Amino acid sequence: MKRFVFIPFSLLFIFTVFCSAQDLNGEQIMERALNKSSWKDMVGQVRLILTNSRHEQRIRKIKMFNRKRNKDESDMLMRFVAPADVKGTGFLIIEHKNSDDDRYLYLPALRRVKRIASSGKGGNFMASDFTYYDIGKPKLKGWKYKRLKDEKIDSFDCYTIECIPATAEIARDTGYGKIIRWIRKDILVTIRSEYYDRGLRLFKKLNVPEIQKISGVWFQTDMIMQDIQNNHQSEMIFTDIKVNRNIPASFFSQRYLQRGK
Repeated sequence: MKRFVFIPFSLLFIFTVFCSAQDLNGEQIMERALNKSSWKDMVGQVRLILTNSRHEQRIRKIKMFNRKRNKDESDMLMRFVAPADVKGTGFLIIEHKNSDDDRYLYLPALRRVKRIASSGKGGNFMASDFTYYDIGKPKLKGWKYKRLKDEKIDSFDCYTIECIPATAEIARDTGYGKIIRWIRKDILVTIRSEYYDRGLRLFKKLNVPEIQKISGVWFQTDMIMQDIQNNHQSEMIFTDIKVNRNIPASFFSQRYLQRGK
């Protein structure tokens, strides 16, 4: 006599999701993390706090605008509003799925827009420990991924992903020989990263002590980048974030960047 075992649908669903998550490789996890956002555009305020080895601080205030042109490409404008020595400075990123992103820096003292070449992506963004590359979204195909052992960070279950530059050119342009990312499983947001230089020496550490859900979207609202080799730290604190504000496309242009306000 055959016996039939009844498995409740809810348990079957949980088992299926669990197996699916277990089977994901590093690239699949990164792809989900990079493409999870559901907002169309956003605006917010940023405080950039620079702390040197003597614990002396400098604070810079920034207005940030961001919009998605499509699933794979977005634009971002950051405008410095204080202090006076950097006021009016602007930074613009225009992402491209299948080619290098365009990065432009407006320096009001020179009254001109400077294009940042691919080879300059590893340069420090406005004397901070974030590079011009760190500010933008990484390109999925620019790296090779390996899923390491899952870990728990600050009580959160995380995927651990090792990222290796796909080409020597990417390693040279970014200055990174390896990045390890810890990504929360529940919301697919990176909460910790380690950056290694091209000699595979630990270079920087990123910690994300605060994440907020705003209009249904999870945002990293506090990001601390520590330069281990130079004993320097930069913190970005995001406030007053608003999404889907119908920001005009004209905001994200060299012409608007050069306005300086």
